[in-house]
Amino acid sequence: MWTLICRVVGTAIAAACLAGAAHGQGLEADRSLTVDDLLGLEAFGRAAISPDGRWAIYERRGPYDTMPRIEANGRSTWQIMELWIVDLSDPTSPEERLLPHEGLGLQFAAWSPSSDHLLITRLQGDGFEYGIVSLVDRSVRWTGLTPDLPLGGAIATWASANTLLLPARPDHSLPLALGYDRTSTRRRAEAWERTAEGREPSRTVIDARGGVLVPERPEPRQALVRLERDTLQITTLQEGWLADFTVSPDGGSVAVVMREESIPLGDPQLLHMEDDRRRRLVLIDLRTGRVPLRVDGLDIAPHLLRWSPDSTAVLVWARPDGARWDEGTLVSASFESTDPFNRGGLRAGASASVVVAGVQADWLGLTPVMYARPTEGERGDWYLLSQHGLPESLTGDLVVAPTRIAASGPEGLLAFADGRYWEITAHGAHALSPPNLNLREAMIFDLTMGRRPKSNEAPRRDWSIAIDGEGQVRLVRDGAAPTLGGGGADLDKTLAVSPEAVLTLRPRGLADTLLHHRLGSTEAIAEVNSTLANMFVTEPRPIRHLGFDGRETESWLFLPNGEPRGVIVNPYPGWADNLARLDPLTMTYSFRPEVFVGAGYAVLSPSVPGDLPVRERGDAYARSVDLAVDAALAAFPELPSDRMVLWGHSFGGYAALEIATRSGRFRSYIASSAYSDMLGVWGEFDALGRIQPENGMFFRFNQGWTETGQGALQDPPWRAPEDYAASSPFLRADHITRPILFLTADLDFTPATQAERMFSAILRNHGHARIVTYWGEKHLTWSPANIRDRYQQIFDWLALTLDDAGSETTSADAPKGEPILQTPPP
Repeated sequence: MWTLICRVVGTAIAAACLAGAAHGQGLEADRSLTVDDLLGLEAFGRAAISPDGRWAIYERRGPYDTMPRIEANGRSTWQIMELWIVDLSDPTSPEERLLPHEGLGLQFAAWSPSSDHLLITRLQGDGFEYGIVSLVDRSVRWTGLTPDLPLGGAIATWASANTLLLPARPDHSLPLALGYDRTSTRRRAEAWERTAEGREPSRTVIDARGGVLVPERPEPRQALVRLERDTLQITTLQEGWLADFTVSPDGGSVAVVMREESIPLGDPQLLHMEDDRRRRLVLIDLRTGRVPLRVDGLDIAPHLLRWSPDSTAVLVWARPDGARWDEGTLVSASFESTDPFNRGGLRAGASASVVVAGVQADWLGLTPVMYARPTEGERGDWYLLSQHGLPESLTGDLVVAPTRIAASGPEGLLAFADGRYWEITAHGAHALSPPNLNLREAMIFDLTMGRRPKSNEAPRRDWSIAIDGEGQVRLVRDGAAPTLGGGGADLDKTLAVSPEAVLTLRPRGLADTLLHHRLGSTEAIAEVNSTLANMFVTEPRPIRHLGFDGRETESWLFLPNGEPRGVIVNPYPGWADNLARLDPLTMTYSFRPEVFVGAGYAVLSPSVPGDLPVRERGDAYARSVDLAVDAALAAFPELPSDRMVLWGHSFGGYAALEIATRSGRFRSYIASSAYSDMLGVWGEFDALGRIQPENGMFFRFNQGWTETGQGALQDPPWRAPEDYAASSPFLRADHITRPILFLTADLDFTPATQAERMFSAILRNHGHARIVTYWGEKHLTWSPANIRDRYQQIFDWLALTLDDAGSETTSADAPKGEPILQTPPP
């Protein structure tokens, strides 16, 4: 009832209702976070406002630990998702659960252009299906089609009020994003059972031919289908290995990217996360079903597939077969021709960034623009391109050019930069907002949206939603910026926008409130975790100091209430963490400082450089952590300098092991999903792909990571054995003098063997180590029972090695708080 009352009133009363509701439910003030709190969190998922502005649809997830099965990593939570609908035109109308008789597992997909129908999906058990909901009678018709979820590309879309284009799985298998984990674990169990029965062979056969992986099973195929809403008639437009697609603005054509010929490994270079197939562009006329253009000989980069405003051509970044990605160029493909544009020496990025982040580009009228850097220079700007002339800078007068386009308007491109809203035309950039507002774009928070639709597919409209310097939501349009709702939005996450309204999530402790902002008012729609609204959530303290390179940098310290029991130093090269609170949707995952702060430990996230020469980085990691620790101890003398543990996860775990071979400053170490031996990791199979090699793109994961990813060794082991040795703490294991806890998992892409060989080395050297292996888990832990146990294992280790009563460290060996560098082996 309190939610309904709040929705009737304006901003001030809504805020008062929220506060009153919190205190009215008997909340505990400033209680510290526990693991059980994390596992019981409910959460909001995606939300969307209908095209006519009347309806809002949102996803609501039940408590995390109520999942029936955990077989699809973080997407296992889709099984406990509900859909709720709100009539935004009537403030007195309460929110309603949509399709309550269909059970859990419902997700939003897309509104119809006419706003009277809604495409949804349902995940229940092994079944995943598209459904079409009619808002007239709140009924649903299930289509029998199994959705596909192209990695990084588009999902389902409406081509018209009555026609949908849907990526689907013809064999009704789950898409890779949902089925990869469960396929691996089930196949293993079936394989073991076949061996136990002894009646048929149980094996996997993989060939390597000319640098190409040839599995025994074929890779599953996908299809792009057209579905008529009223008749449910299905037409297959394209079948094969679907990568991406996008519909033209007039709805008459579709550009499809298909994955086709296999690319030999390392041809022309080995890249982390690169697809193992060439991508080919196909244009389809939806009016006739014909395929008037198929582009052969050009490999299409991910994350760019943009139709021109007049629907005649699509913009892609393409390279000739056999060329590097940074040797490609922008290409306009129409039904009649394929035309490259002259980039005049501009750099769109290295090949690795083209694959991972994509090339930012769009159309300015019928002329392409691209975000790029000149050959000599590091400043990025937007450039107008042509087929024959030189590129022209459009944003050179800005202090810092925008890296993305917020909207594509009828006269120019709209973007945020230098605290203002700009229109970019062929004549340059001119401001559409006054200088005193200090605006920034309100980015849509959607963890499931592919990279291209999220970052390189600007909506075609003449308005944007912004956050001003006081945290107020504003509609910016035609030089005006009226306020939509009240302040505090600088902490909000934006879920959905329209020209009249915005939906945001506002945090209070571990509670989230879904808010509806419109001109002059803010109304509360719903709330999750209301009993945790007064939960004590740690505020990080900035620690400013000089870094390894002598420049000013910033580390972050999380302090408990009262005297700290110890200090956990949590490094990750290239990143210092000030995000104490994420949101209930994601707080369950990974390492949460608040849990340890609530138990009385201080947590320091030190600034550690990420881009260093491989032979120098180990010493730089140790020195960087020392500088951050010294600065934190100087700023907060109450920190116990003799009770510190160094803990790293993933590449942070690798850094922790590098430091452990060089420093005796810490009582103990924790290495979670840590790399230790670069020679060993280079050729290791992906643990999940080992038994399903038909999904072969993941077989190049560890090779790519070692050479061109964070490993950064550039060459295979036989070309740079000295660099591999210098980057492997395993080969310096005899220099480790403190206890180490290893946390690993059998399905992690960081091979469990990396922890096992390091543990074995410490065992051989009569040191102290403990290894904990979680079965059926990956790089992050998903099972509620395993999450609970993982925290307990860490708390036990902290008690054993940090608490004076439980520590095995003798007084003679106890760290004194100052750096103690070990002499590295020659």
